[in-house]
Amino acid sequence: MSYTERLENFIIKLKGEDFFLSPRERIFLELLAEMGIPEDIVKEGIEKYYTALNPRKRSVKPVFLSFKEIMTSYERYIRLNAQIQKIDWRARFYRKLELVKELISIKVNPPSSEEEAWKTLKSVEEKILRLFWNKLTEEEKKEIINKYKEFKKNREIFREFIKSEIRKKFKIPNLSLYVD
Repeated sequence: MSYTERLENFIIKLKGEDFFLSPRERIFLELLAEMGIPEDIVKEGIEKYYTALNPRKRSVKPVFLSFKEIMTSYERYIRLNAQIQKIDWRARFYRKLELVKELISIKVNPPSSEEEAWKTLKSVEEKILRLFWNKLTEEEKKEIINKYKEFKKNREIFREFIKSEIRKKFKIPNLSLYVD
Protein backbone atom coordinates (compact mmCIF):
# COMPACT_ATOMS: atom_id res chain seq x y z
CA MET A 1 0.00 0.00 0.00
CA SER A 2 1.35 3.44 -0.93
CA TYR A 3 1.79 6.57 1.19
CA THR A 4 -1.36 8.18 -0.23
CA GLU A 5 -3.42 4.99 0.05
CA ARG A 6 -2.49 4.57 3.72
CA LEU A 7 -3.35 8.20 4.40
CA GLU A 8 -6.59 7.87 2.49
CA ASN A 9 -7.64 4.89 4.64
CA PHE A 10 -6.69 6.80 7.79
CA ILE A 11 -8.75 9.84 6.74
CA ILE A 12 -11.78 7.75 5.80
CA LYS A 13 -11.73 6.19 9.28
CA LEU A 14 -11.68 9.67 10.83
CA LYS A 15 -14.47 10.95 8.57
CA GLY A 16 -16.59 7.83 8.81
CA GLU A 17 -16.45 4.50 7.00
CA ASP A 18 -19.10 5.41 4.40
CA PHE A 19 -17.09 8.25 2.87
CA PHE A 20 -14.44 8.60 0.20
CA LEU A 21 -11.92 11.26 -0.75
CA SER A 22 -12.55 13.72 -3.54
CA PRO A 23 -10.07 14.16 -6.40
CA ARG A 24 -8.95 17.45 -4.78
CA GLU A 25 -8.18 15.65 -1.55
CA ARG A 26 -6.15 13.02 -3.39
CA ILE A 27 -4.18 15.76 -5.18
CA PHE A 28 -3.51 17.32 -1.78
CA LEU A 29 -2.14 14.03 -0.43
CA GLU A 30 0.16 13.78 -3.46
CA LEU A 31 1.49 17.28 -2.68
CA LEU A 32 2.29 16.18 0.88
CA ALA A 33 4.14 13.16 -0.50
CA GLU A 34 6.11 15.42 -2.88
CA MET A 35 6.98 17.72 0.00
CA GLY A 36 8.48 14.71 1.76
CA ILE A 37 6.43 15.05 4.93
CA PRO A 38 6.58 11.77 6.85
CA GLU A 39 3.33 9.84 6.94
CA ASP A 40 3.07 9.79 10.74
CA ILE A 41 3.49 13.58 10.87
CA VAL A 42 0.73 14.03 8.27
CA LYS A 43 -1.51 11.71 10.28
CA GLU A 44 -0.78 13.70 13.45
CA GLY A 45 -1.81 16.98 11.79
CA ILE A 46 -4.91 15.49 10.18
CA GLU A 47 -5.95 13.86 13.43
CA LYS A 48 -5.55 17.16 15.33
CA TYR A 49 -7.71 18.89 12.74
CA TYR A 50 -10.51 16.32 12.61
CA THR A 51 -10.68 15.59 16.35
CA ALA A 52 -11.15 19.31 17.02
CA LEU A 53 -14.28 19.27 14.82
CA ASN A 54 -17.78 18.28 15.79
CA PRO A 55 -17.97 14.58 14.74
CA ARG A 56 -21.01 15.33 12.56
CA LYS A 57 -19.03 17.90 10.55
CA ARG A 58 -15.99 15.69 9.90
CA SER A 59 -17.49 14.01 6.86
CA VAL A 60 -18.03 17.30 5.00
CA LYS A 61 -14.72 18.97 5.79
CA PRO A 62 -12.05 18.32 3.13
CA VAL A 63 -8.70 17.05 4.36
CA PHE A 64 -6.75 19.92 2.80
CA LEU A 65 -8.19 22.22 5.49
CA SER A 66 -5.83 20.40 7.87
CA PHE A 67 -2.80 21.87 6.06
CA LYS A 68 -1.97 24.34 8.84
CA GLU A 69 -2.00 21.61 11.51
CA ILE A 70 0.13 19.34 9.29
CA MET A 71 2.70 22.09 8.71
CA THR A 72 2.80 22.94 12.44
CA SER A 73 3.47 19.28 13.27
CA TYR A 74 6.07 19.07 10.49
CA GLU A 75 7.89 22.20 11.63
CA ARG A 76 8.07 20.83 15.18
CA TYR A 77 9.28 17.48 13.85
CA ILE A 78 12.10 18.90 11.72
CA ARG A 79 13.32 21.24 14.46
CA LEU A 80 13.32 18.43 17.02
CA ASN A 81 15.14 16.17 14.58
CA ALA A 82 17.73 18.88 13.99
CA GLN A 83 18.31 19.18 17.74
CA ILE A 84 18.60 15.42 18.17
CA GLN A 85 21.06 15.14 15.28
CA LYS A 86 22.92 18.23 16.49
CA ILE A 87 23.16 19.65 12.99
CA ASP A 88 25.70 22.31 12.24
CA TRP A 89 23.20 24.93 11.11
CA ARG A 90 25.92 27.31 9.89
CA ALA A 91 27.48 24.70 7.61
CA ARG A 92 24.05 23.66 6.36
CA PHE A 93 23.11 27.31 5.75
CA TYR A 94 26.14 27.92 3.53
CA ARG A 95 25.71 24.57 1.77
CA LYS A 96 22.11 25.48 0.90
CA LEU A 97 23.20 28.87 -0.45
CA GLU A 98 25.87 27.13 -2.52
CA LEU A 99 23.16 24.97 -4.15
CA VAL A 100 21.42 28.02 -5.58
CA LYS A 101 24.27 30.38 -6.37
CA GLU A 102 24.01 29.47 -10.06
CA LEU A 103 20.28 30.23 -10.06
CA ILE A 104 20.44 33.64 -8.45
CA SER A 105 23.10 36.11 -7.48
CA ILE A 106 22.25 37.31 -4.02
CA LYS A 107 24.20 38.72 -1.12
CA VAL A 108 23.21 37.68 2.35
CA ASN A 109 24.64 38.71 5.66
CA PRO A 110 26.07 35.93 7.81
CA PRO A 111 23.33 34.87 10.22
CA SER A 112 23.94 35.36 13.91
CA SER A 113 21.44 32.71 14.98
CA GLU A 114 19.80 29.54 13.75
CA GLU A 115 16.46 31.37 13.55
CA GLU A 116 17.99 34.10 11.39
CA ALA A 117 19.57 31.48 9.11
CA TRP A 118 16.18 29.77 8.71
CA LYS A 119 14.44 33.09 7.89
CA THR A 120 17.17 34.07 5.43
CA LEU A 121 16.91 30.78 3.53
CA LYS A 122 13.12 31.15 3.40
CA SER A 123 13.54 34.66 2.01
CA VAL A 124 16.06 33.50 -0.60
CA GLU A 125 13.75 30.66 -1.60
CA GLU A 126 10.82 33.08 -2.02
CA LYS A 127 12.95 35.35 -4.22
CA ILE A 128 14.06 32.44 -6.40
CA LEU A 129 10.54 31.11 -6.79
CA ARG A 130 9.22 34.59 -7.64
CA LEU A 131 12.04 35.10 -10.15
CA PHE A 132 11.32 31.82 -11.90
CA TRP A 133 7.56 32.40 -11.78
CA ASN A 134 8.20 35.65 -13.65
CA LYS A 135 10.27 33.75 -16.24
CA LEU A 136 7.25 31.63 -17.16
CA THR A 137 5.18 32.67 -20.15
CA GLU A 138 1.63 33.84 -19.51
CA GLU A 139 0.42 30.59 -21.05
CA GLU A 140 2.54 28.50 -18.65
CA LYS A 141 1.29 30.53 -15.68
CA LYS A 142 -2.33 30.06 -16.74
CA GLU A 143 -1.76 26.33 -17.18
CA ILE A 144 -0.38 25.98 -13.64
CA ILE A 145 -3.11 28.18 -12.15
CA ASN A 146 -5.81 26.22 -13.96
CA LYS A 147 -4.32 22.94 -12.79
CA TYR A 148 -4.90 23.97 -9.16
CA LYS A 149 -7.80 26.42 -9.54
CA GLU A 150 -9.94 24.35 -7.16
CA PHE A 151 -7.56 25.31 -4.34
CA LYS A 152 -7.57 29.06 -5.06
CA LYS A 153 -9.72 29.84 -2.01
CA ASN A 154 -7.10 28.24 0.22
CA ARG A 155 -4.23 30.62 -0.53
CA GLU A 156 -1.63 28.77 1.54
CA ILE A 157 -2.24 25.44 -0.17
CA PHE A 158 -2.59 27.08 -3.59
CA ARG A 159 0.82 28.74 -3.13
CA GLU A 160 2.39 25.40 -2.15
CA PHE A 161 1.09 23.82 -5.35
CA ILE A 162 2.47 26.71 -7.42
CA LYS A 163 5.84 26.47 -5.65
CA SER A 164 5.91 22.73 -6.22
CA GLU A 165 5.34 23.20 -9.96
CA ILE A 166 8.09 25.84 -10.21
CA ARG A 167 10.53 23.64 -8.25
CA LYS A 168 9.84 20.69 -10.56
CA LYS A 169 10.02 22.71 -13.76
CA PHE A 170 13.29 24.47 -12.94
CA LYS A 171 14.80 21.80 -10.64
CA ILE A 172 15.09 24.18 -7.70
CA PRO A 173 16.41 22.48 -4.55
CA ASN A 174 14.69 22.69 -1.18
CA LEU A 175 16.22 25.52 0.84
CA SER A 176 14.95 24.46 4.24
CA LEU A 177 17.61 24.63 6.89
CA TYR A 178 16.34 21.36 8.33
CA VAL A 179 15.37 19.26 5.29
CA ASP A 180 17.85 17.83 2.79
